[in-house]
Amino acid sequence: MKKNNKINPSSRSTMTDRGVEKKSLSLKGQEIAIAICGGIASVESIKIIRELRRHGARVTAFYTPDVLKFITELPVEWATGNPVVTDAGAKVEHLEGFDLVIVVPATLNTISKAALGLCDNVVSLLIASQIGKKGNLLFVPTMNLSLREHPKFSEYQKSLESWGAKFLLSIPEENRIKVPSPEIIARQVINFFK
Repeated sequence: MKKNNKINPSSRSTMTDRGVEKKSLSLKGQEIAIAICGGIASVESIKIIRELRRHGARVTAFYTPDVLKFITELPVEWATGNPVVTDAGAKVEHLEGFDLVIVVPATLNTISKAALGLCDNVVSLLIASQIGKKGNLLFVPTMNLSLREHPKFSEYQKSLESWGAKFLLSIPEENRIKVPSPEIIARQVINFFK
């Protein structure tokens, strides 16, 4: 008997390559910007984006210039289904009405710029705009513990929190503040909209 190697069309998944299996609709209709800062932890952004999409969020990614040292635009564009914003352009995406901006990994450099109102790249513009609109803003710091212990970190964190920003800090591990799991981040994001 000859074996049939053809795939039965009715047995094919309806999910496209960019698709995700839904876990919930908790974030359905929510427009979320993920501001990715330069650092090795930027490689975790793909998993975070996909987890947010599993709960129904639409995600747009923004890059600081240094991100390209660690990860290209292609995998993040694949994960979001949207082009990555790397420069402030005519569309002024950084001024869009995002329901939440997540800064992950949030470096000391970007946190400092945000607290001082400096806007020298599309991520710092996005953060400044979100603060100006009194919109939801979540920083997920990721850095060496010595940077976290810099006196300005706590000062800037307090300033940003006084303007409505939230911080999700993980417990130090291996002398670093690491990115929490995508599930922990998604749970925190869902809590913004409860």
